[in-house]
Amino acid sequence: MAILLGSFMLILSFSALSQSAHLEEKKEHIHGTHEECELPKSSNDIIECALIMHPEVKKSLLNSETASTYLEQASQVPNPSLSTRYLEKGDSSELEANLSFIVELGSKRDSRKKHANALRKKADKETLEVKGRVKKNTILKLYRLRQVLEEGATLVQKLNAFKKVIKQLESLPRLTAEQETAQVLFQIAYEEAKIEQSIIFEEQKELEHYFHITTGHSLDEMKKYLPAVKKSWPSISSQVKESSSAKVLKLQSMGEVMKQQFEIQKSNAWPDLKIGPSINIEKDENIENKMVGINIELPLPLFQQNDGAKRVAQSRVREMKQIIKLTQKEESHERFEQVQVYKAVTETLKKTIKRSTVYQKHKKIEDFYLRGVVTSSVFLDSLKQKFSYLRIRNEREIKALDALWSIYNFDGRLLQEKI
Repeated sequence: MAILLGSFMLILSFSALSQSAHLEEKKEHIHGTHEECELPKSSNDIIECALIMHPEVKKSLLNSETASTYLEQASQVPNPSLSTRYLEKGDSSELEANLSFIVELGSKRDSRKKHANALRKKADKETLEVKGRVKKNTILKLYRLRQVLEEGATLVQKLNAFKKVIKQLESLPRLTAEQETAQVLFQIAYEEAKIEQSIIFEEQKELEHYFHITTGHSLDEMKKYLPAVKKSWPSISSQVKESSSAKVLKLQSMGEVMKQQFEIQKSNAWPDLKIGPSINIEKDENIENKMVGINIELPLPLFQQNDGAKRVAQSRVREMKQIIKLTQKEESHERFEQVQVYKAVTETLKKTIKRSTVYQKHKKIEDFYLRGVVTSSVFLDSLKQKFSYLRIRNEREIKALDALWSIYNFDGRLLQEKI
């Protein structure tokens, strides 16, 4: 009696600790206690939130903010310089002062401003590239999260079916050799399903963590807004197009930066003119002479006109043009391949039977087994096939989605399209 009472108290204590841990987990996420978006009302709200909250997007925006200050730096006018000289000997002294203003010849200041604008635009294009990458990744993870929850629920059904069969076999007073073998096989399959369940649980937690970081929301807040299984797929043109992806746009902006760097080197071939007023005061005993004039300093470009730096900058401009062409060609081929993958996978998905049909047919097999109409091996294979079919179909769905959004990226439509 004492042992039973002790065991009962231990169970109560474990239950209380579990409930307490669950409550603590709930307390970890209270809406409004940390940085997050408003509660979503659709899948697209979750995606838009990620495009604001994702750490990579935030870092990229910080870079854009810094780039926006380059123009102020480039617009600065050089400060004037003051030089003086004082000499004295006995009753004689001489004072000379020169104030020089720097006049930048060759449109140096204008070249710097254009270069600063090019750098700002490049930072903006880099932000677009980051946002596109984040959006595609978020969409794939949204679909995968729905799949993981579905696979987890299917595994629970699988485990319950195994437990039901194992319990039925254990209730028999005596097992035949075939029944004993079936019992061992079901027990092994049951343990395998538990391992599969732990793998699915880990993936679910990773996905939850991603969305907690990128949106601030919990699974419960997002669950009902996860995208459903796609029943229809958009048609995609197979026509070969010149890629206008965010990567190409970024490279084009880098090409403009290289071009403006070349313009800066061309302007640097011109010397800077220093010009300003000068005054000279000579004093010899009681006689004082004052002279006022102008000072000019202009370096003479006799030995070089910055030709080396200009050639290097011009070479970089040509290099970037070739890189852009090669990237566009490469991405056009990649788009063609992705279109073929997309069409093949979506056609396969359209021809496969629906999940609901698979579940209905499998329920019949389970009923047949419990009535003794089919063998244990057939029922065991049916359970494995059901889960295997679901997993493979989910993989194909993610493959099709990955291809679809890659095509949108190559066409420059990724940030405009909705799921």
